Amino acid sequence: MSIAIQHLNSSDPKPSPLLDWTDYWCGWPLRWLYQMGHNGHGIVRVLDITKFRPMPAGLVDLDHPWVTGINPKTNKPIWNENVIYRSARTEAADGLEDDETVVYATGKFLSERVRQSAVVPELPVGPKRRMPHAINYLHGVSHYNSGIVVMTDLEDGYRHITDRHFRKELKRFVREEQREVLFVFRNREYSERDYAYFSCCMRTVFPWFCNPNGPKKKVLWGNAAPFPAANLITGRWVNDLYRLKKPGGAEAVARQAIAKDEYFINRPYDTGRNQALWPEKLLALGTYWRVRMRGHKGGMFFVDRRKVYADQIQNRMARGKDDEPQARI
Repeated sequence: MSIAIQHLNSSDPKPSPLLDWTDYWCGWPLRWLYQMGHNGHGIVRVLDITKFRPMPAGLVDLDHPWVTGINPKTNKPIWNENVIYRSARTEAADGLEDDETVVYATGKFLSERVRQSAVVPELPVGPKRRMPHAINYLHGVSHYNSGIVVMTDLEDGYRHITDRHFRKELKRFVREEQREVLFVFRNREYSERDYAYFSCCMRTVFPWFCNPNGPKKKVLWGNAAPFPAANLITGRWVNDLYRLKKPGGAEAVARQAIAKDEYFINRPYDTGRNQALWPEKLLALGTYWRVRMRGHKGGMFFVDRRKVYADQIQNRMARGKDDEPQARI
C-alpha cells in the first residue's frame, strides 16, 4: 500500500481517550527529564567535534551523496525515496507546491551546507561558510539519511504527533532504522508563535529535541529553511558523524534509501488534537526567554552569531534596520 494516503479498516483499534490522557499527563515530566540528559549528551558530542577535536574540511568530496543528494543506485535524488509518511492532501493543501518540490527544495538547501565543507582548501568562516565543518556534515545526516515526514501545515502536524499510534510508529522507525527524522510542511505561511508552540509540543510528546526551521524569522533555536522543516533530533546523527572521522567513513555514512511500505501502513494517524496545551506553551515561553537573554547571539548555540554573521548584521545596521536574531512570540 502506498504511503501517500492511509486508510482505516474495521480491524484498526479505536483511539482511547483515557490511555491518551494518561500517556500525556503522566509522561511529559519524564520525557522532559530524559530530554535534558539526552540534549546534554548531544551538546558534549557537538563540542567535541567542533571545539575539542574539530572535524576538518574535505572528509567528503564534491561528488559525495551528502553533497549531491544523489542516490548512486538510481542516479536520482534520494529525498523522495526517504519519505516514510505523507499526510493526505486535503483542501488545505490546494494551491500549495507538490510534495516532490517541497522535499527537493529542503534537501537541496541542506546539501548545499555540506558542500561548503567539501571544498579543499577550506572556505574561511564568513559569507561563504558560516558553520564549523562538523555542523555542515551534520546537515548531511539531516537531508540524506533521515526519514522524512510530509505534512500540510501545523494543524495537520498537531493531529498527527498527538496521535498515540503515530508516535508509536515513529519511535519504531527510529529504533529499527537508527536515523534522524525530518518533518517538512507544504505551507510556507505560519505564525512564529504557533510554530514555537508546535516545536515544544514535539519536545513534550517525544523524548527528543526539535529545531523549528523555516523561511520566516528564526523561531527559538531554529534556523533558515526554504519550507518549514522541524528536525526531530533523535541523536542517531552521532553514529554517522563519528563514523565519518574513521578511514573509509565517507563511503560508509551515505545510508541506503529507506525500504517502502515498512512503516505507517495500518491506519490513519491523525486523530489527535489540533493545538498546544499549557505545558507546551510554558516550554515555548521559557525557551523563548532563554534565547532572548543571549542578546545578539540569538539561537546559535555552537557559534558566535555576532562574528559569523557580522557582515549581514553590519549591512542591516547601515540601512537603519534593527538586528533581529529571534522572532518575537
